[in-house]
Amino acid sequence: MLSLDGLKGQVDLIELAKVGRQILDSPEFAVRDSSNRYFKKHLKEFLQQEDNYRLELKELNSMIRVADPDDKVALYTWQMPDADYKYRRFGLAVVATKKGPVVHELQDSLASISNLQEQILKPNEWPGALYYKLIPLKGEEDIFTLLGYASGEKTHKKIIEAIEIRSNGAIRFGAKIFRVDDWQDKVLRKAPYRLVLEYGSKYSVTVRWNDKEERIIMDNIGPPEPRLKGLYFMYGPDFSYNAMYWEDDWWHLVNGVNFNTGQEIEFRPPSQPTDLPKN
Repeated sequence: MLSLDGLKGQVDLIELAKVGRQILDSPEFAVRDSSNRYFKKHLKEFLQQEDNYRLELKELNSMIRVADPDDKVALYTWQMPDADYKYRRFGLAVVATKKGPVVHELQDSLASISNLQEQILKPNEWPGALYYKLIPLKGEEDIFTLLGYASGEKTHKKIIEAIEIRSNGAIRFGAKIFRVDDWQDKVLRKAPYRLVLEYGSKYSVTVRWNDKEERIIMDNIGPPEPRLKGLYFMYGPDFSYNAMYWEDDWWHLVNGVNFNTGQEIEFRPPSQPTDLPKN
């Protein structure tokens, strides 16, 4: 891993870490908002300098960084409670090119995207999520799979995403790499560009990569009663699991797998704000 020693364009990471905490912890929206602007601006400037994007940046614990082992692409995502105490997500994506790193600012458009599973999206149309895992794909050099989480008031979402990078540093979200016929009680008539698992906000649902099995393991979810089918705010885990495996350039879904490796451990985003009033 790259050392901090001798880096050009280095920012004060301790100061940036403090500002990052204010994005989550300050009870005042004006402070959260100004801190977020400062954090995003200076992090972007830092990542534009040579090999800085290769750093893990563990000091910045208010965000999540994921990157592929060959440092072709790295993503940085974080969230901020807005004036109504609803979470908005922010992000930067860095692609390595022969001319140096290309940094994209990601604009959270999740709430305004219709037919989310059927869209190829640009950075300014980003289906905002906190990415907690990047999975390189065998046989694919420029497409990667991302596992992400987006919280909401009535429902949360786990998003199995695809990001495609180009040699000039361009990126887009979504790719036809999912061979799935049925998903969340719906028949998919064509290959989706991503998969979205939507469930009630009072539940914890796990979607995670398992190195040993080389599979994405996820909770099977559904409504408590058949008549509630399609009302996703009622959906929760039923203590069975499904899995996705990569073969012949596609992700394939297997329902009802036997699996027990600590899936009860839920993904938690970087520390939640502590002093905000509750609705």
